[in-house]
Amino acid sequence: MGLGRHKIKNLFAPCGTVVDVEIIKHKGGKNRNFAFVTMASPEEAQAAVNQFDTQEVSGRIIRVEFAKKFKKPRPQRSASAPARETQHNLYVSNLSWKVRSTHLREFFSANFNPVSSKVVFESNKGRSAGYGFVSFATKEEAEAAISSLDGKELMGRPLRLKFSQKNDDVSESNKEEEDVSEDQSAES
Repeated sequence: MGLGRHKIKNLFAPCGTVVDVEIIKHKGGKNRNFAFVTMASPEEAQAAVNQFDTQEVSGRIIRVEFAKKFKKPRPQRSASAPARETQHNLYVSNLSWKVRSTHLREFFSANFNPVSSKVVFESNKGRSAGYGFVSFATKEEAEAAISSLDGKELMGRPLRLKFSQKNDDVSESNKEEEDVSEDQSAES
C-alpha cells in the first residue's frame, strides 16, 4: 500500500476513532502491502469497510475487509446487528464493472431493507465478475424487490434479479466483496 501508520490513521479517521494501525512487514522489513486497522467500535469498522473497500488510494485500488484472524462475535438477530445472510437471497446480474457492494446496498435500501449485499470478484483478475447477491429478512420483501427493481438501471445497466439457487451460489475460486460483517477490526 505504501502508506505509513500516520497516513492510514488519517485516512480512516473520518469513519471514527482509529485505535491502532499495524503495518505488516516481511522479515527483512519490507512492507507486505497490508495493514490491520482497529476501530473503536463495530459500527466504525463497518463504516471504514463501506467507505474504502475497492476505492482508489494513492493510485491503487485497496481492499478493506474484516480481518479473518479475529474471532467474530455471533450475529445478534436485531435491527442494529443484521444477520450476515438469510435464505432469501437474490442473484443480481448484469452489473456494471464499477458496481461495488455499497452501491448495491444503497440501490436496494432506497425502498427496501436488505440484510446484506455482495459483489463477486474474479480471483485471478481482481475485478468484478458482473454479478452479486442481496439478502433479505423475508421472502415477501425479496419478492417485492424483484417486482419493483428487476430491469431498473444501476450505473447505466438494467439489473436482472431472481432468487438465488442456494445461499452460496459462488465457487471457492471467486472472491466476494461483502457489505456486512460483525467484527470491529478491519483489514486494509
